[in-house]
Amino acid sequence: MSESCPFVPPLVSDNDIRWASHLLHLSPGAFHGKDGDDPRQAVFKSMEPMDIAACPGSGKTTLLVAKLAILSQKWHYRTRGICVLSHTNTARSEIETKLGNTAAGRRLLSYPHFVGTIHSFVNEFLARPWLRSRSYSVKIIDTEICERRRWCKLDRGTRVFLQKNGADESNIRIIDINFRLAKKNGAFPCGEHTPTYQRVQRACEEATREGYHCFDDMFIWAGELMDRMTVVVNAIRERFPLLFLDEAQDNKEDQSAVLHRIFMDEGSPVRRQRFGDANQAIFNFAGDKGAETDVFPGEKPMELPNSHRFGQQIADLADPLALVPHGLKGHGPKKKVLASGAQEGRHTIFLFDCANASKVLDAYGALLLETFSDQELREGSFWAVAQVHRPPDKEEQHKFPHHLGHYWPDYDPELSKQDPKPDSFVQYVLAGMAKAKMTGEASPAVEKIAEGILRLAGMADGGKTLHQRKHSHRYVLQLLVENSEARTCYDMILSRFILRTELPTKEMWNDDWRGIVKEVAETAARSPLVGPEVAEFLGWPNEPAAPALAAARKARDNIYRFANNGREVAVQVGSIHSVKGKTHTATLVLDTYWQDRKGRHNLELLSPWLRKQKAGGIDAGPQQRTRLKIHYVAMTRPTHLLCLAMQRSVFEKGDGRLDQEVMQELEQRGWQIKCV
Repeated sequence: MSESCPFVPPLVSDNDIRWASHLLHLSPGAFHGKDGDDPRQAVFKSMEPMDIAACPGSGKTTLLVAKLAILSQKWHYRTRGICVLSHTNTARSEIETKLGNTAAGRRLLSYPHFVGTIHSFVNEFLARPWLRSRSYSVKIIDTEICERRRWCKLDRGTRVFLQKNGADESNIRIIDINFRLAKKNGAFPCGEHTPTYQRVQRACEEATREGYHCFDDMFIWAGELMDRMTVVVNAIRERFPLLFLDEAQDNKEDQSAVLHRIFMDEGSPVRRQRFGDANQAIFNFAGDKGAETDVFPGEKPMELPNSHRFGQQIADLADPLALVPHGLKGHGPKKKVLASGAQEGRHTIFLFDCANASKVLDAYGALLLETFSDQELREGSFWAVAQVHRPPDKEEQHKFPHHLGHYWPDYDPELSKQDPKPDSFVQYVLAGMAKAKMTGEASPAVEKIAEGILRLAGMADGGKTLHQRKHSHRYVLQLLVENSEARTCYDMILSRFILRTELPTKEMWNDDWRGIVKEVAETAARSPLVGPEVAEFLGWPNEPAAPALAAARKARDNIYRFANNGREVAVQVGSIHSVKGKTHTATLVLDTYWQDRKGRHNLELLSPWLRKQKAGGIDAGPQQRTRLKIHYVAMTRPTHLLCLAMQRSVFEKGDGRLDQEVMQELEQRGWQIKCV
């Protein structure tokens, strides 16, 4: 068939769905439901543009991967492909994990298809080609390195002025191709006519010409290409007539706007299907805003309200907190019955006085030992999470418990990051060693050290252009293939810190390894490494700035261990953001303080929703909407047991006694009340 013919998508049959179920090692009727009425059937078979609003635990990404496998199997175009984009590499990771050894998976991950992040797509097809056509090099795309490069070009007086006016290296942004300036949140502290503004502008432009770019800057260059050469949009739509967006609720305005322009705006839009849950749209930074240009979901989305993660009890407890309640249907969990014979655990609210906050985790641990068998305790995933997990700049006693550390003083917020980005090479080594310890495998440490080598090599002036790769170690080996001495040095680094698991010391680093690492990176870059950012990255980190080192020395892992009568349970402790998208056996949500003028705590402010006096939050204020979404995410993680920890005073009458009417109301909702 000629590639110039109108695009005709493959049709999906019931047999295709059963084939995909077998390919993913699922039961033949996994996507059909008990009565053949599973709403995912319609998603499989539709090739029309639509939004899929999928509740937590609905198997959204598994559904997408299964559909992609079918389409890949039936795809007959040689130069047209399927485009799959996400805010993170979630879909690509699932394809590699579940389909990596299949022909369908290999086809999806190769030409003419594209599966990756929004940033990687924009970089590959728009921003990089346009930058090179304008004689701008693309040495490295990394926000932190680019920010530091710009900052180092400023004289001390300019830096001092900017810092005094709330602008430092981490929040200066360019907003257009003319390098007009802004802060990450707010206006730049001086006008365009001032010498200070012009010095900063010049520093940003020089860094760009040298090949240093922030991640979000690439959307600016992509926009300019589309402004100048409208034919590019048509070419992309011809190449990718079918677009899938995973985790669509996580797209910020700049991402949503550029995607809408590429694939949907004017002319002939592609066939687009978006998967996500607007109720789980939480961002890493308080100032981040969701899409405004192309809001998800649009009108009349396809609803997937059936969760296969948890049962109806958890569904009923969590659903009121959704901004737009799904009417959650709990069709889980996969393991139907606990060793005790119960379908679910006793969902519990722990009430504590401020003096007893440190006893909450023990009370939770005791409940876990009471609920689960020894095998379940070994195999399960048990978590305690909170919205605020870092201490504030200034502690205020009346807001206790303010953050997660008030429940467990040994908690280290730095270790909560899913994939921390270290500030120095030593921290890359330590982060890799920590990953290897957690997984029991050496490969995560190898990848982390290789990632550090590539980041350092990217700082070279006039050297080889290095792009981020999924397999960093393999890429380093390719770059060193012609230099056996540098390859030997690289092997020495891996041997010392991974095979021998020897923690670096300051003396060892400065006397021996610093020079070896630099030599390897220079070989990879084909250029010398000089400049303040190189010296800083290769320097020995100060203790306060090196949480990975402190953690390695103290052997901390943010796991709270509770033991009683010879039995033990390990509880992973972290932020709610760090567990987004994950499934737990049991989850404890700890109350913390965030942005309330009256000093009220998060769960206290959400108590009307917990009591089902309220449901939904579209009409709530912006902070309360954020609070609802974050705690909705937390309360929809567990399969078998959901717990909350709240201050007793929230439910007390004026005489200090618990309000029994409220207690009965909560118990009727399905909560067990325990005083710590």
